[in-house]
Amino acid sequence: MYACDPKLSSRGGVFIVVEGIDGAGKTLHSKKLCISLHRKGYDVRYTAEPSKNYLGRIVREEFLHRTKILPEMETLLFAADRFQHVQEEILPSLQQSRIVVSDRYYFASIAYQGAQGVSTDWIRSVNNFAPRPDLVMYLDVPADIAIARIRRDKSLMERLDLEEKVRALYLELVKSGELILVDGNRSIETVSEEMLRLVLEVISKTRQKSSDKVQQESS
Repeated sequence: MYACDPKLSSRGGVFIVVEGIDGAGKTLHSKKLCISLHRKGYDVRYTAEPSKNYLGRIVREEFLHRTKILPEMETLLFAADRFQHVQEEILPSLQQSRIVVSDRYYFASIAYQGAQGVSTDWIRSVNNFAPRPDLVMYLDVPADIAIARIRRDKSLMERLDLEEKVRALYLELVKSGELILVDGNRSIETVSEEMLRLVLEVISKTRQKSSDKVQQESS
């Protein structure tokens, strides 16, 4: 209802998203997934949010210097970067029938800005332009374990409190069926194997649907 109709993307590829709290291993597993898919002969595009475009660099710089801004402003900054990310990277790659693996997407805004008190309905409406992924995998790791993996400027207790709230919102998205939970508190190899299996299943189903649609249109 809030994300745009998938048909508007004119996609021919498959759109995969990896989510999780900071320290869950998203980037590691997103890149390993791309390598595994490439080895199987798929044309894969790795991307991430904040993006590497102009707006994404502004967002990264903002968080690098830890300038305090309202979470509503954070939401709008991320959405603006996401719009450019979708238009310039995600949709063109999907239209070229590529597999797109994105390290974070609008679900991260729902979780992180939502954890700071921003209305999740408003966050969804602001991101209404964003096409739905074919699969969103949420790497679940307890907040205290994730915090132990990273170094941040904020105090441990302050950071832990935020990440626990973020994790709770992610788990709500899992419960609603928007995200698929992957237990990230296991060996890297085990997690990678499960993620690859889930993605291959979705690729097979998505491409079968596309094939059936083409046959129906030509008959």
